[in-house]
Amino acid sequence: MPRLVDRIMSMLDVIVQWLCVAFLALIVISVSWQVLARYVTRESSSWTTEVASLAFVWLAMLAIALGVRQGRHMVLDIWEYLPQRRWLRIAVTTVASALVLFTLAVLVLYGIEALPSALRRNMPGIDLPFGLISLAVPVGCGISALFAIEAWWRLVRNPDPEVDPLPSRVLFQSEEDTMVKGEM
Repeated sequence: MPRLVDRIMSMLDVIVQWLCVAFLALIVISVSWQVLARYVTRESSSWTTEVASLAFVWLAMLAIALGVRQGRHMVLDIWEYLPQRRWLRIAVTTVASALVLFTLAVLVLYGIEALPSALRRNMPGIDLPFGLISLAVPVGCGISALFAIEAWWRLVRNPDPEVDPLPSRVLFQSEEDTMVKGEM
């Protein structure tokens, strides 16, 4: 069963990474189009600002989830210098993870609560519901919560503080490059 969970979480991680790449590309394309339209045709496109905003919010919320999965969103690495105090590292990790999970749960609940009113309004430039932007909060925080639970479990189960237990493979990363605590 743990291998199945690992595979599912790894697949979700790859999907989220690809979505982040797609949203970043959408931002670059829409902003570039706006610049070209203004300076070449001297006319502004009404849809570019809203598409870029929509993609930016989704990119930010999904990137938060990736940071949480890597255990890099909030790091208290001072406890790693006390390897003989494994219980302290586990206690601090558990308290920090519980606070993060509580915050994410509140954001998911309030995000879902805010959706109906947001879905009733449309973005004028692209004529889509404003709720598509609001939906990024509960979806991103929900994925972040799953990744936070996984990161907590891996950190607590890791007996050796010298070994990084969290997955670190990112898209387009060569086999030789390994990220440890955000550094190559």
